[in-house]
Amino acid sequence: MATGTTRRKTRRRAAAPEPGGDCRPSPAWGPGWGRSGPTQTELKREQLWQTLIGEGWRAEIIRGRVVVSPWTKRRHAQLVHRVQMQLFEFALDKGWEFYQTWAVHIPPHRGDKRLPDLLVAPPDSPEFDENQAYGHGTLLVVEITSSDNRTDDLQVKPAEYARAGVPIMLIVDDFSAPRSVTLLSDPRDGEYRSMAKVDEGEQVKLPEPFGVVLDTGLIFR
Repeated sequence: MATGTTRRKTRRRAAAPEPGGDCRPSPAWGPGWGRSGPTQTELKREQLWQTLIGEGWRAEIIRGRVVVSPWTKRRHAQLVHRVQMQLFEFALDKGWEFYQTWAVHIPPHRGDKRLPDLLVAPPDSPEFDENQAYGHGTLLVVEITSSDNRTDDLQVKPAEYARAGVPIMLIVDDFSAPRSVTLLSDPRDGEYRSMAKVDEGEQVKLPEPFGVVLDTGLIFR
């Protein structure tokens, strides 16, 4: 059941093999890696990513490259919180969970993963591995635009999440004039077929299984 604090359950896991070592399946590698586990290149990349995450960095793997993002600013965190609070009671009733530190697997590369600002998923959603969800098993991702990566938020990430099968994406753009929220849904053939954009102060209704209305005025206040 969801709580007011975003969380991800901690599980005991086996240590990853050393570079150049045995890449046979281990408890650390989920079904998405296949029976043989990661290749040597994938393994080195995963170990670097896990090291960065373990040290508290916000890291993703994009097109085979490890990308480290700057720390989240307070305004950014506030917007995430305000979206979450409008969804909280509904998600609590459904038994869904909120995550801010769980990645979404982005195909076709096995190691590619995005870390959304907010992810909503059932507690039994399918996993690529412990570190990343299959997009088609999630319910919603939320991305808050940043001044230094706004193009990625508006153009690159929607294509990636659609390719992953994430059913609904919400983009909160604090840098547009006026400020706006874009709702994307119905992912097919690597793109979202439905898009609705509303300006600050207007309402936006999330499609099923949510069916709830968000007040953008409360988000941007």
